[in-house]
Amino acid sequence: MTSGIVDLAHRLWPVVFRLYYLVRRETSQALTPTQGSVLSELVRVGPSRMSRLAQLEGVRMPSMTDVVGRLERLGLVVRRPDPDDGRAVLVEATEAGEGFYAELVAAREAQMRERLLELTDSERAAIDAALPALGKLIRDFHVVPGKKSEEELISDER
Repeated sequence: MTSGIVDLAHRLWPVVFRLYYLVRRETSQALTPTQGSVLSELVRVGPSRMSRLAQLEGVRMPSMTDVVGRLERLGLVVRRPDPDDGRAVLVEATEAGEGFYAELVAAREAQMRERLLELTDSERAAIDAALPALGKLIRDFHVVPGKKSEEELISDER
């Protein structure tokens, strides 16, 4: 590994983490990152089996049951029998869940707009130019071939 890559990774990680932390801190923290990711998946893709959600999040079924249970208690999702398999359960975002997610995305995008306004035109252009490379970095990170696209991964944490 070249020292340039080591240095870039050393400098990139704290910036990415801090930006994520600041935007998250300034908006609703009613959900954990996993709960937010599951709600995002259900809003964007539609109803899903618990086993699929657990696989997408890289957790075991008992953990996903806890995540869905919390979302259910908040009124953001409901469980119902899978019409194709009576033994399985589908999880679906409620209207309240869809509204909560839309408000969360809007609030986080507003935070980003405010921060971007503080930059110069050339700084914003530099960020814009870096987005394809950052998107590729995200797409290639932890992704099993045939799973989530770059856009899906990015939208998980909106």
